[in-house]
Amino acid sequence: MSDHRRHLCDACLTEEYEEFRHACIHESMSKNDAWNEEYKIDDWPRWDYSMEEATLTFSEEGAAKVICSMQVVGSSQGDSWEWSWGNANFPDICRRAMQEVKTFGAEKQWHNLATLFLENDEYLGWECAAIASHVLNGVATYRCPSGSAGDYVYLVILSSRFVN
Repeated sequence: MSDHRRHLCDACLTEEYEEFRHACIHESMSKNDAWNEEYKIDDWPRWDYSMEEATLTFSEEGAAKVICSMQVVGSSQGDSWEWSWGNANFPDICRRAMQEVKTFGAEKQWHNLATLFLENDEYLGWECAAIASHVLNGVATYRCPSGSAGDYVYLVILSSRFVN
């Protein structure tokens, strides 16, 4: 944390976070639209992620078409959200950069970014992914089903490339 302390009341911290969160969500929506258009993400019938390589691959008929470098933002299971920065079940390579998000949240005194477990709703994962994308200068966000219906892993896409 920096040497200077912030002296904001809880209401001011909440308002500051809400404004930042809102801007990040709209930024993320624009980035996702551009990413989908450039890489035709919705056209590829299959996706696979490799946690060991920190990649997300879109393919067709067994051939890779787009490979993305990614970081796992976190995962939702029912009414619980867990940030990847504190989840040792994900390999370090696919969550290492997320420490920047945790540090940023701690410096800003924003509870949602610096607390490992949060109460989940249908929007929280997208919110956290949008903020991570902003902090890490990502190009897009993506959500993958995980386990039971309604359980997801959220990713920030750091770069993408076509495969010939």
